[in-house]
Amino acid sequence: MPTLAVGVKDSPHALKSLEIYKTLIGMPTVAGRGKVPEMAAYLAREFREVGFKDEDINIIPMGETVGMIVRYKGDGTAAKKPILLLGHMDVVEALDKDWDRPPFELTQDDKYFYGRGTIDNKLGITMLSSTFIRLKKEGFMPNRDMFLAFTGDEETGMLTTKMLANERPELANAEYALNSDAGGGDLDANGKAIAYLVQAAEKTYVSFELTLRNKGGHSSRPRPDNAIYELSTALLNIRDYHFPVMWSDMTREFFKVSGTQLGGELGEAMTAFAADPTNKKASDRLETESSYVGTTRTTCVTTMLKAGHAENALPQSATATVNCRIFPGISVDDVKQTLAKVVKNAAIEIVTLDSPVESPISELRDDVMAAVKKAVHARYPKVEIIAYMESGGTDGMHFRKAGIPTWALPSVFMNPDEMFAHGLNERLPIKTFYDGLDHWSIILKDLTGK
Repeated sequence: MPTLAVGVKDSPHALKSLEIYKTLIGMPTVAGRGKVPEMAAYLAREFREVGFKDEDINIIPMGETVGMIVRYKGDGTAAKKPILLLGHMDVVEALDKDWDRPPFELTQDDKYFYGRGTIDNKLGITMLSSTFIRLKKEGFMPNRDMFLAFTGDEETGMLTTKMLANERPELANAEYALNSDAGGGDLDANGKAIAYLVQAAEKTYVSFELTLRNKGGHSSRPRPDNAIYELSTALLNIRDYHFPVMWSDMTREFFKVSGTQLGGELGEAMTAFAADPTNKKASDRLETESSYVGTTRTTCVTTMLKAGHAENALPQSATATVNCRIFPGISVDDVKQTLAKVVKNAAIEIVTLDSPVESPISELRDDVMAAVKKAVHARYPKVEIIAYMESGGTDGMHFRKAGIPTWALPSVFMNPDEMFAHGLNERLPIKTFYDGLDHWSIILKDLTGK
């Protein structure tokens, strides 16, 4: 396992990165608090201080939040379109009373940094920002333009994401985008690098509301057609339904490499699935693993319930929210129709919530993968680099839908069992922070250097 280089913590780049990280963690940029503009203003001051011009820094208000664009102007010698670098400034809520440490203050022990956003995604914002600052100080001149595109509501409505992906002409011409959110390196319990994952696709995120209505009545006069009971039966039918197994060349390669690295009974199931995705024993085994079931099929799960209006009255309605993560290539309408059949109750109304985004797979590019390989192998020379499909959702889906190929390739390496993003006591290994300081510099210099 690589050790931390002597003196790396005291380098100007390390000190500036830690300063930015600490400042960002200290800002509670959650929905409803209106702190994202403050964060963007702070970053803008940091960029101006090293020579970025006002005309190259653009903060775009949108309600209580903002989107942010920073242009690193190239000399145009490559005659290539710009590269976008993505990250999100907002974080999910964290309550002091629930955490062991203050969530909006960067604290540490001998192994970890703690705080909301230490992983998701203020690490990414920090590393991209400090890398731009570092390169500017070094006098680096890229051969094409590079743009930071920071969103302000990725964890909620993604309105700033949609705006940046679809309404900004300076970004629309990009050749591709590199996302600091999602993907990254996996370590085992002993700190050995298992693999580095490049996110190249995302499942479609969609929620449906299922509602059953009833005329109700007095609770002293119960009837068999109870809205809660009938909806419960429908939800159990959804629980018991298995969406068809699906695969792509990317997911098969993911399981082939991951299974070889992991070994054991689960690893054998992975390699068996990679060799033959129709192998039911292998797919059934993977379906029992919450970390991998989403890579083998569409999934739908009940996440919320509301029913009834009084404790002494029969329910006049019962509603459940069912959240689905849909395999690329399958439409939202197809899944909606499947649910309508599975519930086996024509009286249940099924409504699609919001506006789901269906995005394509971003096929890998040799130049991008070569740059990633150089950065990753500088830390872990023999680790496998694998493309994968995200079961969650990131800003990348909107840029892919807008026609901009997008890959997520952050600086982080850590044990997946220590990944507490969105949860209590979110933390990042201190070693991971410092080991990743050169990650983006290596990638950007390789892709835009002379």
